[in-house]
Amino acid sequence: MLPILPSLLLSISLGLSWNRFLLTFASRGECLQKPMAVTMVAAAVSLSALALSVADKGFLLGGAIILLGLMLAAISKSLSHPVVIVALSAISLAAYLQFTVHAL
Repeated sequence: MLPILPSLLLSISLGLSWNRFLLTFASRGECLQKPMAVTMVAAAVSLSALALSVADKGFLLGGAIILLGLMLAAISKSLSHPVVIVALSAISLAAYLQFTVHAL
C-alpha cells in the first residue's frame, strides 16, 4: 500500500468539501436554503479533515496536505452536483479514518 495514500485522502476530503463549507459564510442566504443538509455535512467533513491534517501529520506535512486540498478546492470550484461532491469527500474522510484505525 502507498504510504502517501492517507495524506492524499485527507487532501481530497478537504478539497472537495471546502467550497461548500465556505458558502456558510456567504451573505447570500437563498443559496443555502434548499441544500442545507449538504452544507452541514460539508462543514463537518472539511473541519474534520483540516483538524486531522495537523493533528495526525504535524504542522509541516499537515500544512502541505491543507495546501494541496485548497488547490483542489480551487480547481473543483466550477463542478456542479454538490451532493455527489460532498459524498465523495465524506467517503475520502471515512477511508482515511479506516487507514488510521488499521495502522494502530
